[in-house]
Amino acid sequence: MIIFRGWGILALLIPVFSIIAGLLLFSNDGNASRKLLMGSIIFSGILTLISGILLKQKTNRKHDLYYIPLNIWGIIWLVLGVVGMIYTYMA
Repeated sequence: MIIFRGWGILALLIPVFSIIAGLLLFSNDGNASRKLLMGSIIFSGILTLISGILLKQKTNRKHDLYYIPLNIWGIIWLVLGVVGMIYTYMA
């Protein structure tokens, strides 16, 4: 069961659609590389962080997923993408 308030569901939808858009636009025959996946996750982290900040300023409602605010989810996605990208270039 997904628990969210306000626009908190964007914490899941933005990364999913970002990965799908990355695959459709930049992959070779639908094959994903680790660089493409991590780049899409970094991009979705930035989008989620910005949307979380803008929604918090615009409305006085809480926008969270599993009781974690939307802008924190953006930071989580961003850190996961950067760590994955560093691992990709180190390995």
